[in-house]
Amino acid sequence: MHRLASIPLVALLICSCNTPDTALGVDGVPENNPSAGAARSINVTRVDLGTLGGASSYAADINKGNTVVGWSETPAGATHAFRWSAAAGMVDLGTLPGDAMSRAVAVLDEGVQGGGQILGVSGDEGRWTPVVWSTSGSISALPIPLIPGSTIALPTGFNARGDVVGSDAGGFQHGWIWSETDGKYDLSANVQGGSNEGSASAVTASGLVVLTTRANTCRRTDECWRTYLWSRTTGYHALGTPGGDSEANVTGLALNETGTVGGWATSGATSDVTPYRWASGTGFTLLAHYAANGSRYGYATAVNSNGTVVGADFDPASGSIVASTWLSNGKIVKLSPDDPNPSVAVALNNLGTIAGWSALSNGVNHAVIWKPSSQVSPIMRAPTTATVRISTASAPCLSDPRSISSRQALFACVVNADRKH
Repeated sequence: MHRLASIPLVALLICSCNTPDTALGVDGVPENNPSAGAARSINVTRVDLGTLGGASSYAADINKGNTVVGWSETPAGATHAFRWSAAAGMVDLGTLPGDAMSRAVAVLDEGVQGGGQILGVSGDEGRWTPVVWSTSGSISALPIPLIPGSTIALPTGFNARGDVVGSDAGGFQHGWIWSETDGKYDLSANVQGGSNEGSASAVTASGLVVLTTRANTCRRTDECWRTYLWSRTTGYHALGTPGGDSEANVTGLALNETGTVGGWATSGATSDVTPYRWASGTGFTLLAHYAANGSRYGYATAVNSNGTVVGADFDPASGSIVASTWLSNGKIVKLSPDDPNPSVAVALNNLGTIAGWSALSNGVNHAVIWKPSSQVSPIMRAPTTATVRISTASAPCLSDPRSISSRQALFACVVNADRKH
């Protein structure tokens, strides 16, 4: 389940502007590093969101009100979905009756229809039910049918008008979109030429979806990935590949409201896994790595409506995959520059607050946010930064391409790693 041609696209209203770097608190003028494209630092404070009483926790999404959702281990060792806010702290969202575990994967903004609703799953490994939590915290199952031959439905994102996207697993993984009014549509099977594998990672308020599917066009590899934008009114639009490389792999993990996509790509010439930002007017922009050469591995997991990208990249100085952001000039910046341990950023909002998780001690990860320092409340406390290398069971998930074939795969990998630890 971890493994993871087009109809003309009506012109999108693409914003080419980027969030001013001052919104992220750039510390002075970025230092150019021609070999690695790294900048000095940004003024953000890492805030530890804690846990539900267990060892580890993970953030999956954040909305414009800085409400964070994800999952945490409980004192009994189960995994439960949580909602976190500065005012209420981390709140256990519970499970469907009779279930042992749950995860939250997305949260709507306040001020829209169903504002503050949370999307996730309830069940146990091998048996998950898509669910939604109301703003009051009540849980309801979503009647999303399975694609024939599949055993698990794993939602990834939703919008205020009732569209839900995700993928079905249990055999070959298929990406889909579902709503109560339109039913379920197999996005992977219906792509031009067909595909037996894929994943839908995000959907905008207007119903635009980013989809990655397995293609049969590469000659050097059986797992050749291509990314598309899709909507009910325009059909499929292929992003293509950087430089038109026919042997490239392109995976889409992120989508903003203007139609900008983020993810990772490989080329036929190197083994590098490179983060990118794609927009309709400019095509692919390959983003910087820390490493000048050798092992270069990174990916974009989220892009906000102004084009700011976050994700993770391999830092050769520490030997870890570390949470990162890319500035408007293309430079890469560590979100926790003094921490040599594994971390990843998975979501951000337009205010510049970033959500993800960091390794805090041996075997333990905590959900964190990186918040512009000027906005940090005195009651918020940054976790103590470890100055030595530590290890966690989930660290390999951050550096295995199979675990970042989709957002679902990354989330599933870290949950499974925790349970086996």
